[in-house]
Formats: sequence, structure tokens, C-alpha cells
Amino acid sequence: MQVKPVILSMMFFLILPLLTGCWSKVEVNDVAIVTAVGLDKTDKGKIQLSLELAVPRLLGVTNQSGGEKLEAKAGWILSAEGETILEAYRYIQQKVQRKIVFYHSKVIVIGEKLARSGVLPVLDFFERYKQSQIKSHILFAKGKAVDILEYNPVFEKLSSEIMREEAKSKKNVSVRLLQFMDMLVSPGNTPMAARVQLIPAQTDKNSGESDPGISKISSLSVRGAAVFHKDQLIGWLNETETRGAMWLKNRMKDAVTTAEVPVEKGGGRISAQVHTASTKYHTLAGTKGIRITVDPYAEISIFENTSKLDMSSPKDLEYVRTLVTEDVKARIELVCREAQQGYKKDILGFGHIIYRQHPKQWNKSYAKEWEKLFPEVPINITPHITITQVGLTNKSIELE
Repeated sequence: MQVKPVILSMMFFLILPLLTGCWSKVEVNDVAIVTAVGLDKTDKGKIQLSLELAVPRLLGVTNQSGGEKLEAKAGWILSAEGETILEAYRYIQQKVQRKIVFYHSKVIVIGEKLARSGVLPVLDFFERYKQSQIKSHILFAKGKAVDILEYNPVFEKLSSEIMREEAKSKKNVSVRLLQFMDMLVSPGNTPMAARVQLIPAQTDKNSGESDPGISKISSLSVRGAAVFHKDQLIGWLNETETRGAMWLKNRMKDAVTTAEVPVEKGGGRISAQVHTASTKYHTLAGTKGIRITVDPYAEISIFENTSKLDMSSPKDLEYVRTLVTEDVKARIELVCREAQQGYKKDILGFGHIIYRQHPKQWNKSYAKEWEKLFPEVPINITPHITITQVGLTNKSIELE
């Protein structure tokens, strides 16, 4: 009889956690969900915070007069200025009856003016704020971030959806906030992130005016890259230069490379799909100075052949491999030349490679003088290309 109270007590304590209610839960109808964050710097030096808030009732399909109609945009853009991000956020919260939450925010866009003044102070907010956004994609706008958020997409309901899908695709530089901050603080490293911009609609060549029935902005483009010196934006890379940088950053995936066949060889083009790619570095750091050798490796498949070359011929196949090798080398050399002769700064992170391979020499001899040394450092590019497939036919289609 004395055992029963003990058993009842144990059962009570086991069941007790199951009886607790969700006292701290927040209903969906009580929150305003942020899908993208935009940051700009005003002419007065203040921070302009812009938030894209999802409007749930506009996310689906509405029924009108027995038919279905898609809403044009399901985002509500709110902006406010403040001395800090937190101050601007409070002003926005005062405009909204629901509690603003950042849990579903996947994109952070920083305007050009703010980026050129230095991004470290504004990134501090995202590192400390309790609703973490360190997994968000970070993009830099060529212009104002608020203009990017206000873009009215054609196929998607939210501009953030376009940016998120483009940012995470294998065709572009994909950098999340945590990766960006890690590059900022790594010795000898420099950050790089995707560039986002609005592309104007094409104008009529005769009149010089765009079609009045078409939006002045035709598309939102996530192409090219923003390059930094320390935490300040110093310029942009075009799409070709960005491809070369992605080879160097070991981020080249699912790429296409096209090589021109000389006229004396019959002309035409060879297009190949890059399946696997990796880059290795060999550095020499000693009394005779620094030398850097870059070895890109790739396996490719020939997808298009408009030349007279025969893919069944070992000689022609080796020639094609040489052409693709030269094309890859030219792309990487282009961005290296832009870094050394154009910007004269290590925007590609070669210093970080030397630091990892020769930490003692870096700290002793190169860390303080790297900016002066980098423009003169010899960089040798040696691609290693392997052709794995040539398609179902060996020769291009010809008419008799």
C-alpha cells in the first residue's frame, strides 16, 4: 500500500511537462513576415532601412467574377531612416500593427553608397540581433537597395524570391552573410559577393524611346560581383571577370565555356559543359620573393560543335582540349590583371592562400607590406582540362 503514492508521484512528474501550454507562442495572424532587407545611406549620413513584408492574402490566387486572377505583387515595402539600423527598425515597427519578424528573411541587399563607406558597422546588427540572419544571402546593389526591393516582378510574387533563387544558383557568386563576415576577418582575405541591379527596358532604336506599354524596368539581374578592400566596396566585376574569380575562389560549378575555332581551322565554335571543377594553389614564399601557381582542374563534355573538327579524331579532340584550356586560362588571367593592374589590390584573396601555406613567413615578412607587393607578384595559370564526353555524333551537321 505504501508503494502506490510513490508510483502516483512519479506518474505526475512524467505527465507534468505534457500539460504545459504554449504560453510564448505567437500566432501567424499577429506577425509581419520580413522576406528581404535593404540598407542604404542617405545624403545626411543616416541609415535607411527598407523591409519587404509579405502580404499573405496576396500570395495565392484570387477569384474574381468566376475567373482566376494572379495578384501582381505580394510584398509591401516600408522604409525609415535612423542613426542606426535598430532606430530605423523601431520607426518601421511603429507603422505596423503586427510584430515584425525576421525569421524568414533570406536576402540582405546593401546599396552602393553605403557599401563604399564601409559595411562593418551595419553588419554588427545582424550578428547581434536575436533573430539571426547569418544564413541570408548578401547582395550589393548597383544603385539603391530600396529600388531593388520595390521592383515589381513578372513571374514571382516577391522580388526577394528572384534574388534568392538567382543568388543560390550555380551560375552566380553565392555568398551568405556568415561567409561574408568570415572573409572580412580572415588574414589576407577579401570579401566578394553578388551584384544586383535593375536592367532598363530596351528602347526603340529609331525613336530612342521605350514602348509605353512596357515597364521602364524590364528585369532584375543578379550578375557580376562586388569587390572589396577591407570592408569597403571599391568596384565591380563584369560577368566574364566574375567567372574567372569563381575559378580562383574554387566555386566554379555547372559552367559553360565556349572556344572560338580559328578561320584557318575552318572557323566555328566549340561549347562545353563543365561538370566538375576544382582549383589548387602552389606558392613559393622565401628570400627570392613570392610566386603563385594556380592549377584549375575540370572535366567537360562537348555539347555543341559548329566547326569542321571531327570529335572522333584524337588529333582534333586534343586541339579542342587546347582551345578550352586557353579559354579558361584567359578568363582567369583577365581577372588577375584587373586586380593587379586595375584595382592594384588583392581583391581575390591570394594573401589568404599564402597565409594558409606559409603562416610564419606571412606574419613576419608579407602581412604589413602585402598591398605594395601584390601588384608585382607573378601569377602563373596552368589549367588541366579533361574531355569526358563528346555527344552522340562526332561531326557537325552539314548540308550537301
